[in-house]
Amino acid sequence: MSLRTLIPRAAGRRLAGALALGAALLRPAGARAQQVLLRADVADDTLTNLTGPNRRYFGHLYAGAGLVAGGSAGAAPLRYGLASHEIQLGARLKRRFTQNVALMADVRYAYLRYGFAQTAAKAFPGPGLHRAEALGLHQLQAETGLRFNAGRRGNTVGSYLDLLAWGGWVAATAHTTDDDPPPGGPAATSTTETGLPYLRRWTGGVGARLGFDRYALVARRRLTDALRPGAAPAAAGLPPWVVGVEIGLF
Repeated sequence: MSLRTLIPRAAGRRLAGALALGAALLRPAGARAQQVLLRADVADDTLTNLTGPNRRYFGHLYAGAGLVAGGSAGAAPLRYGLASHEIQLGARLKRRFTQNVALMADVRYAYLRYGFAQTAAKAFPGPGLHRAEALGLHQLQAETGLRFNAGRRGNTVGSYLDLLAWGGWVAATAHTTDDDPPPGGPAATSTTETGLPYLRRWTGGVGARLGFDRYALVARRRLTDALRPGAAPAAAGLPPWVVGVEIGLF
């Protein structure tokens, strides 16, 4: 056999050996890749998610703040703005029925403050004049409402209008007065009277909420009297409206 014949045969053997070695090196990596794919649980991607902003159930916390609005009686002149306000902290559960209709249930704590102007006509909460005077009500409330959404959306809250009905228990009350010291007298004094008998313990009303995603404008009106019959001057009355904003904590 000639040298010319031996050289191609030797080159062919080396090429075949290199291919076999390459195949052996690649085979374990391919097997590992197949093993990872076989262990994947593809059912996780097909399970129905029942909770979320636009799912069947959605629960979250929220905080709100509002200002007292509406006319006040002459015997109980109110200071408006930040002097008379309400703050709230609550929890909400939404049950969606369709893309556009849902039912909501809330529980919350609300602190309502009425600040009074010191005028000669003031007779409630008392006839005396002070540097500052206020009523504070600590309330536990429950609320239900219907939500109407507009348009199609993904898994977001979207734009909505809520029609509300609420009721609550006034858990604690306080009447606070601040007075300047007389000339040459001791320091300024602050007096707090609790358990006020002239305020009703149960209240209720209606409201509406207009919002987008976590932000909303809210207006509520108390339908019950704030004062017990005969327990306060006939000309006394407290405004029934609170108008403010709300932020969902989600």
